[in-house]
Amino acid sequence: MTNNDFERLNDLADKALNEVVTDNELKEFSQLLNVWNESTELNLYSRRNTFG
Repeated sequence: MTNNDFERLNDLADKALNEVVTDNELKEFSQLLNVWNESTELNLYSRRNTFG
């Protein structure tokens, strides 16, 4: 996930919380959220962050 993707995700989350998000923006938010969740860089359970 790029910094721009992360910033866009935050912007869309803010719009969703304020209930001013469009259907297309909501779809984009969902896609970016999936990218965030699948990112190995941000995954707290990646091998580099486990103990043992």
